[in-house]
Amino acid sequence: MFLFPGVPAAQQAPESTSHSQNLASFEQALINRYEWGQEQPRTWSIPERLQAHNVPGVALAIIEKNQVVYAKGYGERSALSVSSVDQNTLFSVGSVSKVANATLLLKLVDEGTLKLDTDVNNYLSSWKVPDSRYTRKHPVTLRHILSHTAGFNVHGFPDFLPGETLPDTLDTLNGKAPAKHRAVRVRFTPGSTMDYSGGGITVSQLVASTITKTNYVSLAKDKLFLPLEMSRSTFENPLPESISNVAFAHNDNGKPVALPRGYEAMPEMAASGLWTSASDLAKLVIAINNSYQSKNGFLSQALTKDMLSREQNSWYGLGPRINGEGDSFVFHHGGANNSYRAWIEGHPETGNGVVILTNGSNGHFVHQEIRNAIAQTRKWPVPSDGGFEEPELKN
Repeated sequence: MFLFPGVPAAQQAPESTSHSQNLASFEQALINRYEWGQEQPRTWSIPERLQAHNVPGVALAIIEKNQVVYAKGYGERSALSVSSVDQNTLFSVGSVSKVANATLLLKLVDEGTLKLDTDVNNYLSSWKVPDSRYTRKHPVTLRHILSHTAGFNVHGFPDFLPGETLPDTLDTLNGKAPAKHRAVRVRFTPGSTMDYSGGGITVSQLVASTITKTNYVSLAKDKLFLPLEMSRSTFENPLPESISNVAFAHNDNGKPVALPRGYEAMPEMAASGLWTSASDLAKLVIAINNSYQSKNGFLSQALTKDMLSREQNSWYGLGPRINGEGDSFVFHHGGANNSYRAWIEGHPETGNGVVILTNGSNGHFVHQEIRNAIAQTRKWPVPSDGGFEEPELKN
């Protein structure tokens, strides 16, 4: 079932048998990072590593020269039934949502609807960034928010189980029940340093919906998902139970949780609420790569280069984290909701990239090992241990 009827899923181009076998060599090349000290490190298959980490399933897409060259699922959508994962299976992707949100907001900047360096209170009406000694001379801007230098608190949000009442955006920002956290407030001078904040990203969500007079779910669909043909993507929470081919939630023992529905809800949509597939997220990575390389991309080339440049005092550009230079230049972001772990990575200079989605709390071990195996077998010039150096930030 497609979330957007009439929008077809992209089809993978046929490959020669030899090329396909060469490309799939990473499937048997996973190495447990805890065994690197052995003289002859053992290699594992993806199903073996899923079992070792108690993760039921994983879906991935490999991108080379801005084309999906490999997309596949492994394991099961649920530990309770035989229901195979494929490249179109929906997963909760946690903070990878922030890259989709940033792309949406930058599209509004490209269209002239928003400006990156304007006080966000100029766009807001139902809620305002509270006046404080930090903001009087340094108002919060979208540039600050997307680079996590706005000074906001609230790192992340708890998920909501079936039957729990969900907060709306104002509840979230005001820290009012049924929200489960403190109010979102600025606690240092915007631009002076970095502190990762899902609370700040929720402010950007309100900016987008307020200025366009459109609810965020519809806005993302119209401005981002439909243009990029991301037919298996939505910010709707809870995910409607009528949607098919969904990866269900599992804890670190691989046991099903969030029953009877089988998955949590993440009402803080821009920060952590995206449901999507490996094939769809690959389209987003490709769109960002293409926009960096071409003047005719989804975003303007100049704005994409701004997006993919580290902001002062931050590890981030405008949305993704940024590392490396030249062919080793990488944008990336991880995602971690209660029962799901996700990873996306793009190489703007070469057009390469990867998407890895899992439906278990230990999924970060799986996506690290798969990513390393892909990088090693495809000879990508990026750190093979998954480690990215971070700059020293001001206090």
